[in-house]
Amino acid sequence: MGVTAGSTTAGLCGACFGAGLIALYVGARGPGLGRLRSGRAPGGVLGTGHHLLRLVGAAAAGAVVVAVTSWPVAGLTAAAAVLVGPWLLGSLGAQTAVERVEAVATWTEMLQGTLAASAGIGEAIGATAAVAPLAIRPAVVSLAGRLRSGVPTAQALTRFAADVDDPCADRVVCSLLLATSAPAQRLGELLATLAEATRDEVAVRVRVETSRSTVHSSVRLVIGCSLLFGAGLVVLARPYLAPFSSVEGQIVLAVVVALYGAGVALMAAMSRIDGSERLLAGGGPSS
Repeated sequence: MGVTAGSTTAGLCGACFGAGLIALYVGARGPGLGRLRSGRAPGGVLGTGHHLLRLVGAAAAGAVVVAVTSWPVAGLTAAAAVLVGPWLLGSLGAQTAVERVEAVATWTEMLQGTLAASAGIGEAIGATAAVAPLAIRPAVVSLAGRLRSGVPTAQALTRFAADVDDPCADRVVCSLLLATSAPAQRLGELLATLAEATRDEVAVRVRVETSRSTVHSSVRLVIGCSLLFGAGLVVLARPYLAPFSSVEGQIVLAVVVALYGAGVALMAAMSRIDGSERLLAGGGPSS
């Protein structure tokens, strides 16, 4: 049973665009794409603009592919590739995670220097909020705002740890929590030690990412060759692909795409290393 190109193409384009809008809503409201939303701005949440741009790009890519091929499975595949491609290629979160850890180290040094000037913890946090590193600045600004509005220090710090969502930030927060619950004679020295240890972790993470680059390159090569081969068939050997224009062909294509995607995901998973467990993994109370 053939799938014609005329009005069917327009209908499929509309359906693909509608699916993109649904994905937009789900991505904005549901937790399923929570870690896929953006390269993890503070709090492990993607910047809203970047998130919307990715979802709109996925819908547009799907619509274009359906318009060219008249294959709904190909359109959905293109949309999914735009959404999860950076994650499969290892570019989503890897660099930003290193930047976030380095930002925690820099902010810890800022706190240590400010506390050395005899400022309290709350005053030190407020003084560093506007100049905190960009990777965690929104989280620090939110922390300072909670403290100014009267939120208990322990609750505000725990929420800050949940916002940054990194073991390095948890260690700093634990030190500050101990200082707020009991006199800390050498908090400045402790923060300086934590900052140094965090910078050492940055160096380790950079070395790990360098060692993973070989696998990433292999994944990119496989995907690139596959895309070029598929595009060549669509442009130069369209009659050869005619069987895929039937319902049965679309089912077969869906199976092929699923198997191919599973293989690429497995290759990408081989290069991934589980991160350290967070000390405050339970997060804090919402405020």
